[in-house]
Amino acid sequence: MKHPYAHYRSLFPVLASKIHLASCSQGAISKTVSESIEAYMNSLLTAGVNWNQAIKVVEQAKYRFAKLIGAEPNEIAVLCSVSDIFSAIASSLSFEKGKNIIVTTDMDFPTAGHVWLAQEKFGAKVRFIPSQQGVIPLEYYERYVTSDTLVTSISSAVPSRILCKVR
Repeated sequence: MKHPYAHYRSLFPVLASKIHLASCSQGAISKTVSESIEAYMNSLLTAGVNWNQAIKVVEQAKYRFAKLIGAEPNEIAVLCSVSDIFSAIASSLSFEKGKNIIVTTDMDFPTAGHVWLAQEKFGAKVRFIPSQQGVIPLEYYERYVTSDTLVTSISSAVPSRILCKVR
């Protein structure tokens, strides 16, 4: 029996010969992404900079992603990298006494921890939730996220185990 997601796997040529565990900037490239990069590069060679077309493509991507996650396009921000996003968010925060805790995990990409720790000079206090054999027990969030928490930074979750609690 053919796996129901085999088609998607076939879009990533490297997966035919490798088990690819890297992500972020070193993630496996799909054929469609490679084709899009090539089309963009060719447009620069033949037409030069076309800012209006680039913005149109970004707006289309925001619209599609917003629809996928049940958001509005104006709620979606597009930045160059997750590191840029963390920096933008961190630099916009005010760490007042009584609401200055940042909670993250020991499993996040290192840049996240670096950005959050850099906020300590502005009054933030960073708490790292420890993992247990590659998993963070849900009850750890109950222990670490308190009424003094300003930001809870979670970069991944397993959908069947997600529990969201707003304080």
